[in-house]
Amino acid sequence: MGLLTPRNYHRTKVTDTAYPSGSGFYWSSVGGSPIAYVNAEGALKNTNVYAVINRIASDIASAHFKTENRSALNRLEQPSRLISRFSFWQSILIQLCLSGNAYVPLPQSNFENVPPSDVQINYLPGNTGIIYTFAESNERQKMNLRDDQTLHFRLMPDPDYRYLIGRSPLDSLSDALTIADKTMNSNLKSLQNQINAAGQLKISNVTNDNLDLADARTEFEKANAGDNAGRLMVLPDGFEYKQFEMKADVFKALNENASFSADQISKAFGVPSDMLGGGSSTESQHSNSEQIKALYLSNLNTYVHPILDELKQKLNAPDLDLDIKDMLDVDDSTMVGQMNTLVSSGAMSPNQAQFMLQRSGYLPDGVPEYDNSWKGGKSNAN
Repeated sequence: MGLLTPRNYHRTKVTDTAYPSGSGFYWSSVGGSPIAYVNAEGALKNTNVYAVINRIASDIASAHFKTENRSALNRLEQPSRLISRFSFWQSILIQLCLSGNAYVPLPQSNFENVPPSDVQINYLPGNTGIIYTFAESNERQKMNLRDDQTLHFRLMPDPDYRYLIGRSPLDSLSDALTIADKTMNSNLKSLQNQINAAGQLKISNVTNDNLDLADARTEFEKANAGDNAGRLMVLPDGFEYKQFEMKADVFKALNENASFSADQISKAFGVPSDMLGGGSSTESQHSNSEQIKALYLSNLNTYVHPILDELKQKLNAPDLDLDIKDMLDVDDSTMVGQMNTLVSSGAMSPNQAQFMLQRSGYLPDGVPEYDNSWKGGKSNAN
């Protein structure tokens, strides 16, 4: 017993050997018993969650793998005969963000992103291994595969399951998303109930017969709608029209809730809110665009490294890497700016910078050599 172990402490003996395949967002099973989880499709109905997951998944899927292992590289760059390379890896990242786990059986020649609802994990006693049971689906037969036969990508392993099961960033947003959803529904009801009417038409000396009032409204709308919309309004005696103003506080509440939701989701997924187009406290308040991009690329390692380490181990490709540096520099402006800074500081010569720009494809081969005698469009001799 350790020095700091409380008196009368008894370690709980773990007898469970079957674990759920996800952390909170799908139907799954433990020991054959179903467990009901929140449906991840509901989370994607939130525009901020959709935006952040789509951004992460799309950016990483656009990057290409690099390794000297040609066999592994071919499988990774052509993972499926059914969908494109981009779509396959995008689906893996979407699955990873939603449930914290993504599964791919290795024995199949065609990589398949198996939903967590089709997977059950069985832990072998004595820390001797893991068995993944893939349920039968379509043309896929039921499979019992060892851990070295399965790609299991996971985020933030859960200690409740011996760190074998990942957890989704959405786990930390359950309260925030619930508040945002209820607030949005409340605000929508307020909009429907408070500002649905366009205005008020008062008519003097009229009976309270519903038919008369309906006819008066219909005739008024005909006279002031269509081609007459926006023109001078002419009212007969006894008519008075007052247009309602939309309550600004309703829209203010909507904007505040949208900003709050964007900030919380950005924080959970590690994506600067500027990359999603907003939030009440944006990175641009204290950073420039290059710093924001650098921060975003650094935070992407949260999702890149779990994928790379799993692939390195299971595909025997220790030098495997993912080229994510150029994913945001679509017009090479960042690279050109870096070359300019290096040349200005004397760390690189103009010829070296030209060589780097030619190697990247920004400059074509055969560009004339740099002539330092020309500055500002005029020769030094003149």
